[in-house]
Amino acid sequence: MKTASARIVPFGAIGNKPLVNEVEQQGLPRMKTLKEMAGLTGLSYTMLRNLCLENKIVHIRAGKKYLINYDRFIDYLNGVGGA
Repeated sequence: MKTASARIVPFGAIGNKPLVNEVEQQGLPRMKTLKEMAGLTGLSYTMLRNLCLENKIVHIRAGKKYLINYDRFIDYLNGVGGA
């Protein structure tokens, strides 16, 4: 009896291409947690959280987590727009 060989592919990945390319191709927003944004921007976790609470930046809440739209946040820092 022949057994089928299964190949495990990470969710959303096609072959060896990373998920990021797939997100960019589909035009989906790049969402980052407060901790990730603090590491990327150098701003404090608390400052980012306060901006979310004051609705000054584009974000959503998923349970207890705040997810910030990365591209819109960069626009906010550059003075282009906000929430």
